[in-house]
Amino acid sequence: MDTKLPLNASEPFSSPNPLTRRKLLKRATTGLFGFSILLAGDAFFLEPNLLTLDRVSIPIHGLSAAFDGFVIAFIADIHYPCYMHAKFVHHAIAIANRHHPDLFVFGGDITDKKGSVTVPNMSGLFDHAEAKEGIIGVLGNHDHWLDAPGVRRELARHTPLRIIENESMIVERGGKALAIGGVGDHWEGIEDPSRAFLHVPPEVPRILVAHNPDLAEELDIPVRIDLQISGHMHGGQIYVPGYGGVLHPSRYGNKFCQGLVQGKSHRVYVTRGLYSSGHARLNCPPAVSLITLRTA
Repeated sequence: MDTKLPLNASEPFSSPNPLTRRKLLKRATTGLFGFSILLAGDAFFLEPNLLTLDRVSIPIHGLSAAFDGFVIAFIADIHYPCYMHAKFVHHAIAIANRHHPDLFVFGGDITDKKGSVTVPNMSGLFDHAEAKEGIIGVLGNHDHWLDAPGVRRELARHTPLRIIENESMIVERGGKALAIGGVGDHWEGIEDPSRAFLHVPPEVPRILVAHNPDLAEELDIPVRIDLQISGHMHGGQIYVPGYGGVLHPSRYGNKFCQGLVQGKSHRVYVTRGLYSSGHARLNCPPAVSLITLRTA
């Protein structure tokens, strides 16, 4: 006998395996558990190793046409060797090299002290970096916590990386100039942009390298800075859409989490950097940044 109900029957269909509240909760729990496992796998094992290339074009007021298209390869927060293998650093440098940057910049926290009581040997770490105008950088808070003088000596002796602190270099093309300055760390060093650009004519555009982006909010001395490039924030590491980064070592929360931001005194571009604190990243992969300067 056919027991199927007609389509217009008012009697509810009774499943031979009814979904009880207990079964529903069990399935939901299982689903959430599986999703959590996938999320954790992504955050701890996959994404920290998915190195990306971030490309951004930034207009600079007063930039000569001779510098239109000037490319800065920017890498920050290596934390070598405690949390970063040399092969990963070489991979990041190789990615940047493929785009033939004009200048290679390292934005601080080059080293770290956890698990290390001495400054590491950095011979060969930056040897493959290629840029027409050279390789420069600044120190970050972790470099200071390890041994800032020792880090400076090691970089000077065994690498092509030149640390610029409260000083600048001038790049000239077609009779025009561009100034690239650097300052000490915001927490542990001496930040003096005025001294960095002391001998730079006022009409020359200036790019400032500073590890910590908070400087753009707290600079109380009138000095021309057209763009600051920084690291330190790691992009927030765990990035929640609509909210921003969860981890942000800044007095200003998510404001300087990542990307191009307008600070109180000037603009700042913040790279997500290489290292992942706690070895976790989510929606926030490590990055090599390629900054192209454009005439405004």
